[in-house]
Amino acid sequence: MQRREALKKTALLIGSIAIAPELLARALANPAPTLARMPAGRLALLAEMANTILPDTDTPGAKAAKVQDYIAVIVEDCFPPEQKPLFWNGLENAEKQCIALNGKSFVDCSAAERTTFFKILEAEQKDGDSFWRQLKGLTINGYFSSEIGATQALHYDPIPGGWVPDMMIDPNSTKAWTPVF
Repeated sequence: MQRREALKKTALLIGSIAIAPELLARALANPAPTLARMPAGRLALLAEMANTILPDTDTPGAKAAKVQDYIAVIVEDCFPPEQKPLFWNGLENAEKQCIALNGKSFVDCSAAERTTFFKILEAEQKDGDSFWRQLKGLTINGYFSSEIGATQALHYDPIPGGWVPDMMIDPNSTKAWTPVF
């Protein structure tokens, strides 16, 4: 990598770190206009894909946390203009690939077919910028940033106390902590 290219990438990274929280807050403050423009089928597909990544267990899954809305708003309002079509094309291509493999839409597939399809998708898309990695990252981020994820999947403490160095941890029932919300 040339020094000039490295400096450009560093400046872009530092600038995006400074701007990203403000863009994210603005985008998530009022998601209604973005979601109103989104095709219902796209949101339904995102909901099923996200819920396959983080399904309902003893806590609600990604669909209950409305992760599909989070993903749509982040992609539309926060992704750079050249990245938006790459993500949406990746979603459409994944759907076409699922139809070719299973003879039906991802939404209509069984849980086993969805899991098998995602394993194939993950094996094929090892690139860091792949649709699969973006979808997985957005799903996890959206879920654990949601009220459901922060309060039911994680152990939410609205007023964290002092550090307890010898606190007993039960591996079967102690959840991770979160300062979100």
